[in-house]
Amino acid sequence: MKNINHGFTLIELIIVIVILGILSVVAAPKFIDFSDDANDATTVATSSAFKSGVALLHAKYQVRQTTPIAIGNQSVDFNSVGWPVGSTTDSAGCADLWNKVFSNAEPISVAASFTSTLSPGWNAFAYNQICGYIKSDGGEAVYQSSSPHFVYYSDAFSYSGGGYNYDGQAGDVKLYGM
Repeated sequence: MKNINHGFTLIELIIVIVILGILSVVAAPKFIDFSDDANDATTVATSSAFKSGVALLHAKYQVRQTTPIAIGNQSVDFNSVGWPVGSTTDSAGCADLWNKVFSNAEPISVAASFTSTLSPGWNAFAYNQICGYIKSDGGEAVYQSSSPHFVYYSDAFSYSGGGYNYDGQAGDVKLYGM
């Protein structure tokens, strides 16, 4: 009678273990690194809340047809087409608008230009008729950041360059870098 063994040899087991090790090294980072997903989700949620806030302010303007409008203890300014704007047309004005849209606003830093270094957390930047908002770990310039961001168009605006195509109508809130 023959003794037939139906198990795996040591070589076959080692090959399977090596293959599983290679797969885990290649695939694990895709499943383990959720920080990018969390940052994307935070940007999407914040942009949605911002969009709702500016839409509500626009509706108040449509009813009252005047600027500024006192809301709570704040005075909100509006442009000629009825969309809320900051107290100035620069990045500080974008930060001002952020604080007016959100009642309990998360702190925001002002990036004076596209070459300014981002601070950790939310940052505001301005370019013509847009206000951009970007959450960053800090340390890189606005134009170098790969972090997702959203842009609010207080008026119609179009710009192509630097890897981005900003194009929107008054009241639009659009996501970029995702």
